[in-house]
Amino acid sequence: MGKIKNMLIGMQETPIMDPCSNCDGLGQVFYEVVRPQGFGRDVGYLDEVQEPCIECSGDGEMPRLCDCGEEVTLGMGHDVYICEECAR
Repeated sequence: MGKIKNMLIGMQETPIMDPCSNCDGLGQVFYEVVRPQGFGRDVGYLDEVQEPCIECSGDGEMPRLCDCGEEVTLGMGHDVYICEECAR
């Protein structure tokens, strides 16, 4: 009974993770930087730069949030979009 109880408690505490909408689950954000003309080159160009996503801190995943702001946990199932408090 101890293993099943621990498994159920773990499911109620583990949030459902969705891909980050800002970086599409990559964890990196790509953007263009203008590199102007200089002494070493005769024309300017666009350079693509990447950096970690600030929304997900580079993880690529965000916890699924309920309308009330609480995290949705695995205890309710994988397809649920409301927390346990709102379901009651």
